Amino acid sequence: MREELITSAISFLSDPKVQSAPLAKKVSFLESKGMTSEEIEEAMARANGKSPSGGGGGAVATLAQPSSGGVMMTQPGMVMQPPPLPPRPAYDWRDIFIAAVLAGGVGYGVWTLAKRLFGPWFKVPTQKELEEDKEKLDAQFQAVEDSLKEIKDQTNTALTTVTSQTKKVDDSLSSLETVLKELRQGDAQRDEEFKSVKGDIDALKDLVPKTLERNKESQNAALVDLQNEMKSLKSLFISRASSNTVEQAPATPSYTTSLPSTPVTSTDGLSSRLSATLNSSGARAGIPAWQMAASQASSANNNTTTSAANATETEANPS
Repeated sequence: MREELITSAISFLSDPKVQSAPLAKKVSFLESKGMTSEEIEEAMARANGKSPSGGGGGAVATLAQPSSGGVMMTQPGMVMQPPPLPPRPAYDWRDIFIAAVLAGGVGYGVWTLAKRLFGPWFKVPTQKELEEDKEKLDAQFQAVEDSLKEIKDQTNTALTTVTSQTKKVDDSLSSLETVLKELRQGDAQRDEEFKSVKGDIDALKDLVPKTLERNKESQNAALVDLQNEMKSLKSLFISRASSNTVEQAPATPSYTTSLPSTPVTSTDGLSSRLSATLNSSGARAGIPAWQMAASQASSANNNTTTSAANATETEANPS
């Protein structure tokens, strides 16, 4: 058993107010405190001044009877009856007054709180407040109207500006399109020129090797002709040198008479190209200067030989 609970229960049961209460309430109260039936019986027995007695195998019921001193006595074998409830006290005018004052205070507080919280919702405005609200609304409407007018003016100005800018942009786009068109035309013309130049370059590429080949062939032919002419000149010089030697030796009149024909025979040994060059009045641009000088020297020698032959014939035939 728990002595602290039993001691607390004894002090509870010893209270005069508790002793007048029913036994069932006492037991239920002690059970609510967590006490067992044995602890409750022990506490009640000690509160009545007796300790519980144990039987041969069962519990002994006790009956509590109030004594003249207010102490309940228990007797074994009898059931304890609860004492009668005390009468309900009657309310006098003071209790009613206090209750009325409390109820009035609570009601006034509730009314004040409700008036502060919900009063503005149900408050009816006065004529002055309505006029003030109307003036405020008129002022707000006027401000809104002024703002709308200002916004309208700004919108018109912005629209005018946008229109002018749009016109400028259109003009710029038109000029840009014109420039782009001219650029396209210039590009097309330039492409055509490039194609033409490319064609000319390709033609030159094909023509230059052919021209070089032709020049090479013509130069080779000119060199061959020049070599042939040099050989002819060499043979001419040899023949003239031999003819000059023959003229210096004694010769018969018939031989000296045939001497003028020697230059003609020697001239026949030249090529047709060199003969045409020597017989022409002007020199050919392609013949070198030394060749022209050699031709002139050979002509002078021929003239000298002819003059000498004529003089010899005159001396031989003085008549």
